[in-house]
Amino acid sequence: MAFTDKDKKGKGLGYIFLAIAFALVMLLNMFLVSWIYKKSDETSQIMSQDSRTINSANGQLQSVNEQFMELIARVGVPLQHVGTINALLPAIQNALNTYEQMEGHDALATRRFHHARAYINAYQEKVTACCEKISALENGDDSEAKEAYYAELPEIYEQEIAPLQSSASQMFIASIGIANAASAKRNAALSGNMNLVRLLMLGILLLGEIAIILAGRFRKRANEEIMRKTAQFADASSKLMRSREKMEDIAVSNILTGLKNRYALEQDIGDRLVNEQFYIAVFDMDNFRSINDTYGYDFGDEYLAQVSERLKNEFEQFADIYNITGNEFCFVFKRTVSDTQALRLVDNIAAVMSSPYTIFNLTVQLSCSASTYHYMAGDCLNVNSLLVKMDNVLRNAKRAGGGQILQVVNI
Repeated sequence: MAFTDKDKKGKGLGYIFLAIAFALVMLLNMFLVSWIYKKSDETSQIMSQDSRTINSANGQLQSVNEQFMELIARVGVPLQHVGTINALLPAIQNALNTYEQMEGHDALATRRFHHARAYINAYQEKVTACCEKISALENGDDSEAKEAYYAELPEIYEQEIAPLQSSASQMFIASIGIANAASAKRNAALSGNMNLVRLLMLGILLLGEIAIILAGRFRKRANEEIMRKTAQFADASSKLMRSREKMEDIAVSNILTGLKNRYALEQDIGDRLVNEQFYIAVFDMDNFRSINDTYGYDFGDEYLAQVSERLKNEFEQFADIYNITGNEFCFVFKRTVSDTQALRLVDNIAAVMSSPYTIFNLTVQLSCSASTYHYMAGDCLNVNSLLVKMDNVLRNAKRAGGGQILQVVNI
């Protein structure tokens, strides 16, 4: 049976229609894959920027608080502490302004941030007023008034300043936690969209097979196109997974030392506070700020990196190690470690941190202070209150001259 010109024309139009339909579906798939990858990348960038900015502001807030605590303790030169505080406060505001200028924040995280900023503003107002008063007294001749004000300063800090700092820090942590949850929710939605794209790809493959059957002369070209798109899809999936892993690593680890950070500590032991007991220790190198001031921040960073590497190599089998702030390290000893063994390990850790280190052909050595705590179930409401208790004891060790290990005692 011979085909008429009309039949041939109809078959030709059918091939053209299939080719056009196939091309349109493939273009739609390319658009969807590109869109999903773009959204995933935007989510990762927003999360990374949010974490860096909030962590920077929180770190500077902690630095201001440390300077003010040294003012209260009358450690060092008061006017130098005042100058450092006056330099740090604008830096905190700059970090907060940077966060507000960013786009894509979760609404609840933004509200927590605004609460934190309100606490920060009140905190800055109180601290600035105290610093102005101290500057005036230090530059004046009224020694009795100066001594009287320094005597009042601890009570002012405990009642007016410390609660604002603690609340601001908690709001910062809550803001990051909410942003993480929102990011995970967005990624889950993107994963659902990716499944739809997979189904679409399956449809494209079926359509391609039909097109191959109907148009044999285009078989090889169609197979190559399908394989190319499949490779693009696999590459997009791989990039999405790497972005997720990178975002999770940034959220719970210190980039410089590679150790888990304070947020990881809260995740790891937060649920253990009610029902478990464990041995925990916090270590801080004495006068570390002098290293940065004398040799620069690159030198200080390398110093911390070397100390962290040695701590991991020698003690990771006995405890989970966290770099909670700057040069402050926390060890949560494993259940297999006895109290007696933990006490020996604390001495060994302090010895390692106090050892000489050669950085850029210069050998430096700092003493180390520590606070230890045999935590009993129900002692603290949350990780923040646990660390505050240990930091208070750590500060007592530093006030006593440093190089000491003190035990937290519950009253």
